[in-house]
Amino acid sequence: MRKIIFPLTILILATVASCGTSPDEGPYATPESTIMEFTQAMKEGDYERAIKCYSQDALVATGPNTQLTSKEMKELFILSLRESQKAFAHSTVTISEVQLTAKVKYKVGKEERVVHMIKEAEGWKIATDL
Repeated sequence: MRKIIFPLTILILATVASCGTSPDEGPYATPESTIMEFTQAMKEGDYERAIKCYSQDALVATGPNTQLTSKEMKELFILSLRESQKAFAHSTVTISEVQLTAKVKYKVGKEERVVHMIKEAEGWKIATDL
């Protein structure tokens, strides 16, 4: 009996462990789902949840004289979200357009170049300006 229960227990645990949400699912799976997660968090005044919709780059202080800690930057970000929350609380949100973009770094010989790209119906295209 023990010979059957142990492998069965391992199989059940492995199945349960694999049931998590992958990046291809859940609130951040698409641009549209991320915006809907953000707007729902804003309607509810859940700023911690709203911040999770931003990239890590958005939460980093930049500029020559910027000396904010990540905690201070997050506090300023939450303050900014609070100030704009009212519009979300009483409005309907509709998505009118989604444009996927990418930043690509590459080298030509030893010269490093950067281009921005946009995903269009035919595929990825180089953008002249973003």
